[in-house]
This record gives sequence, structure tokens and C-alpha cells, in this order.
Amino acid sequence: GGKKQQAKKPAVEPPISITRLDIRVGLIKSAQKHPDADSLYVEEIDVGGGEVRTVVSGLVKYIPLEEIYMQNRKVCVLCNLKPATMRGIKSQAMVLAASDSEHTKVALVDPLESAVVGERE
Repeated sequence: GGKKQQAKKPAVEPPISITRLDIRVGLIKSAQKHPDADSLYVEEIDVGGGEVRTVVSGLVKYIPLEEIYMQNRKVCVLCNLKPATMRGIKSQAMVLAASDSEHTKVALVDPLESAVVGERE
């Protein structure tokens, strides 16, 4: 007789712990429209320790480029993502933002005013 093969149980992924996320206070040094994508910004963000990362974000429809919104402001940055190339520009982190349930209003997640660039949030 033939042996029945045991079905392999799918590997159970452990829940992702928030402590695994490297969320740091960043300072947007510059932000401009992506040269090849109308819906994307390209930001240069200081994430502390002398490190400036290029970040591509899809915030054009939601957040104006004016200085008070996207220039020289502190933001929360997720730093331990795998870099991804978006329309030819490598994005080395993600700016954290929140939206309403309809996804019509989007706002950047602000760190505490007293937060220091590079601090883990």
C-alpha cells in the first residue's frame, strides 16, 4: 500500500511587534514634485546622526508643497523598510501619515514639538 502524505501546515507568522518598527523623528530638508510622477513628492529627510535619506511619497493630492506643510518640518519616519524604487528614484524610508475613513483628508504624523531629530518615537 501507498503511504498518505501528511499535508504541511502553513507556517504561522508571528504577529508584528510595534517595537520592530524603527520610527524616528526626521526633518524634511527639501521637498519637490517627482520629475516623472504628478502624484509623488521626493523629499530629503534628515533622520539623525548625519544621515539624510531620500523618500518618495504619494502625498501630492493631500498635502500642499508650501513651506509650512512640507519644508523644514519635523515628521515621523519609518526607517527600516526595504528601499523601493518609485518611478526611477529610490525611496529609503516612509513618511508616516494618517487619513480619515474615506481617505479624502490626509495629515502627516507630527512628533512632539520637543522631539529631537533622530530620536526613536
